[in-house]
Amino acid sequence: MYSIQQASVLAQVTASTIRYYEKIALIPSIKRNEQHHRIFDDQDIELLNLIRCFRTLGMSIEDIKNNITMIHTTHETINTQAILIEHKKKLEEQIHMLEGYIHEIDQKIVS
Repeated sequence: MYSIQQASVLAQVTASTIRYYEKIALIPSIKRNEQHHRIFDDQDIELLNLIRCFRTLGMSIEDIKNNITMIHTTHETINTQAILIEHKKKLEEQIHMLEGYIHEIDQKIVS
């Protein structure tokens, strides 16, 4: 079991970020000890690392929340590859849309 400070170091996120994730229900309620301090196990650390990875890749909090909720409600193992493939598709759609905007701007600049 880890304290919030230890979890923070292991997951490479700040303690305040962990509290925020708990507040917005991005992570399930964290277990607490008799003194009501948060305690984390290896599975909690793995989840925090996954969230950090998704955030680094530009995934929105809402998308992360949806993926984690789906995983917990269906009791499936985390299929990171499927989640990343879906996120990549969304990014490619955004790139395509932005390229269209750039093309329109270029046309207006030339005219």
